[in-house]
Amino acid sequence: MKRMMKRVRCARLQTPRQGAALFLLCWAAYAAAYVGRYNYSAVMGAMTAEGVLSLQAAGALSTGYFVCYAAGQILSGMACQFVDPYAMVFSGLALSGVCNLGMAAVPAAGMAVLWAANGIFQAMAWPPIVRLFAESMPLEQQKRACVSINSTTPAGTLASYAACAALLAVTGWRMAFIGCGLALLVMAGVWMAGAHPLRSAAPPETILAETRAPQTPKSPTGISALLAAGMPALAIPVALHGALKDGMTSWVPSMVQTNFSVSPSLSAAVSMVLPVVNLTGAYLAGWLDRRVFHNEIKTAAALFAAAAAALAFLPLAVRFSLTVSLLLLALTTAAMLGINTLFINVIPVRIGRSGGAAALSGSLNAVTYLGAAAATWGVGAAAGTWGWSAVFVLWLAMAAVSFAVASLYIRRWSAFSAGRAGLK
Repeated sequence: MKRMMKRVRCARLQTPRQGAALFLLCWAAYAAAYVGRYNYSAVMGAMTAEGVLSLQAAGALSTGYFVCYAAGQILSGMACQFVDPYAMVFSGLALSGVCNLGMAAVPAAGMAVLWAANGIFQAMAWPPIVRLFAESMPLEQQKRACVSINSTTPAGTLASYAACAALLAVTGWRMAFIGCGLALLVMAGVWMAGAHPLRSAAPPETILAETRAPQTPKSPTGISALLAAGMPALAIPVALHGALKDGMTSWVPSMVQTNFSVSPSLSAAVSMVLPVVNLTGAYLAGWLDRRVFHNEIKTAAALFAAAAAALAFLPLAVRFSLTVSLLLLALTTAAMLGINTLFINVIPVRIGRSGGAAALSGSLNAVTYLGAAAATWGVGAAAGTWGWSAVFVLWLAMAAVSFAVASLYIRRWSAFSAGRAGLK
C-alpha cells in the first residue's frame, strides 16, 4: 500500500564560492557544538572537588548524555529527511546553549536531566550537516568537505578545554557553563545569518514522497550481514573502543587533577594535548590498512594492541611523570580514533551496497556510544570505590579483550569482505 508523506528536498548550490561558504558555516557550527559538549569533562574535576557531585554522580551525568546522544542520532537521522536541515541545526545549537546556561543555575539533582537533554539537542547537528553535504554541496567539493570536517573534533575540543581552563582560573565552573552556553547561542545566530544567502541561492523544497514496503534484499545487509557471516561478537570491540575513546576523554581532566594535585584549570589545560594528537590516529589507521595489513579488523587489532601496551605502562607513569602519563593517554585515544574510523566509516563501505553501508554504520555508531555511556558511569564508580588504580586496570582490560576478540575474526573478515566485494 502506498502512502504520501511530505519530505524536504535540498537544492544543490552551483558555485565553488557557495560551497565554500556552506562548508565554513557547517565547520563553525559543529566545532561550536563540541564547546558545549566537552566543557562538562573540563570542569568535572572542579565540581567533584567542591562536593557538588560525587565521582559516581559525575559519571552518571556523562552516561545520561551519551545514551541520549546515541538515541538522538537515530531520531535526528530519521527526522532530518522531513525537516529543513538549516532549521534543525539552528534548533540544536540554540537548545544546547540553553541547557548549558541552565547547568550553571540548577541544583545537582536537576543537572542529570539538563545534561541528558543536551545530548539529544547536540545530536541534532550532525545528521543535517551530512545531508547538506550530500544534497547541497557542489559535487566537486563534496569529498574534500567530508574529509576536512573531521578537523572540527580537535578544534572544538581544544576550544572547549581552553575556554574552561581560563574561566576556571578566573571565576569558577558555573561561569564555564555560562560562557559556553552564550557561545552556542551566538553561533546559532551566526548560523541563521550565514544560512540566509545559501537558502536563497538553493531554497529547500517540500515534496510529496511515496513510501512503500521495502523489498527483500538478495543478500544480507547492515548488521544482518555481519550476523550471517558469524561475526556478532564484533560488537564487543566496537562498544569497548567507544568506551575508551569517549570515556577516557571525559575523565582525563579529573584523573590528572586527582593524581598530580594540580588545579582544575591546569588539569583542563594540560588535557588539551589529547585532541592535538588524536587526529593523527585516523590517518595512521588508514595508512596501516592500505600499506601494511590490508585488512580492517587486523588493523584494528594492531591498534588495540598498541593501546594495551600504552595502558600497561600508565600505572607506573602516573607515579612519576605527568608528561609521560599524558603521552600514554594520547597514544591510546589516538589509536581509538583510528579504530573508530575503521569501524564507523571504512568497514561499512566494504559491505558494498549503499543501503547496507548506511544501516551498518548507523548501528555500529549506536553501539559505540552505548559503550561510551557505560564506561563514563563505570569509571566514576570504580574511581570512587577503589581508586584510580582500578580504573587503569579496567582500561587495560578493555583494550586487551578487544584485541583478543578482533584477532579471532581477522581471517573470517578477510573472507567475508572479499565475498561482499564480489556483490555488485
